Amino acid sequence: MDKKEEKIFSRPRINFGRIKGNNKLRKFITIIAILTIAIIVFKLVINSSIPIIDDRCRNLAKSIATKVSNEEATRVMADYKYEDLFRVEKDDEDNIKMISADMITINRIISDIPILIQESLEKEENSTFKIKLR
Repeated sequence: MDKKEEKIFSRPRINFGRIKGNNKLRKFITIIAILTIAIIVFKLVINSSIPIIDDRCRNLAKSIATKVSNEEATRVMADYKYEDLFRVEKDDEDNIKMISADMITINRIISDIPILIQESLEKEENSTFKIKLR
């Protein structure tokens, strides 16, 4: 082969340089380089997965809170009827004259539901979830 063909098929090698000195220094620098790369990769993986975990936790908390609040509101409202909350006054011809709200009962309901929700949330055990890594 002539020099032209050698130049086409050969590529220049990247020379990082050689560490001159004893083998202990070379091994130490290699270990430091590997550890640095590992720490950088670990940090990048953690930073990219934290938003996913935060979003998943928020959704799980909303789901638990919605379930508990619906259960407690249903439980409290099961004790009351429409007649307990509102009074319907009619005239002599059975026409509705006035509808008045029983504010004492309504205020009792309004104050009971959040207290029961808070107690149920405090009793709720920590929930777990799984994230699939593909």
